[in-house]
Amino acid sequence: MKRARKPNRKAKLTEEVKAERARQRMLNTTRKYSVGTYIRKFVAPVFQQMIRAEAAAKPAGPVFAVVTDKARLVHREIGQCVCVTCGRVGPWKGDTMGGGPIETGHFLASRRASIVLEETNAHPQCPHCNRHLGGNQGAYREWMRQVYGQEEIDRLTRLKNTTRHFAKDELVDLRIAFAARLRAAEERIVGVRFARYLEENTDE
Repeated sequence: MKRARKPNRKAKLTEEVKAERARQRMLNTTRKYSVGTYIRKFVAPVFQQMIRAEAAAKPAGPVFAVVTDKARLVHREIGQCVCVTCGRVGPWKGDTMGGGPIETGHFLASRRASIVLEETNAHPQCPHCNRHLGGNQGAYREWMRQVYGQEEIDRLTRLKNTTRHFAKDELVDLRIAFAARLRAAEERIVGVRFARYLEENTDE
């Protein structure tokens, strides 16, 4: 007589179950931090990487930047970003050959929840403009004016002076969404580079 099979407790979990368990772990983590600290430690870093990765994943070609107070088109390759306020080109993240990475600079610098995760307020900037020049505000304002228009500048300025209260589950969902967009951008960068490698190294 055959024995009844015991349920396989090690059966593979579905992607949906894995995702829900990961989300629950993140929710548990939020209990250890204030909303502001959770944004700063866990959400904002992913958001900033996403901003750069999506810029770097765009097809190679000219990108608009303000260079020495003048509008210029600056060429970049896949995997690179252009500093919007000086035109410097660099890797979107650390690169042993290319030096330090381009950073994510905020047009209106603020840790206020109302504006810290606004995508039109964050763009690629080199460390010199972002840190040493305090965001290179004159050039940044001109870039924003030409790319988005004065209306968007005014909207962001109003938004900076308002208060927004994030629920912790909302922050977790934003973190997950930003991470998914970051992975998708990285995959596009790697895919294009690999295709180019094959093209350049395949015998005719």
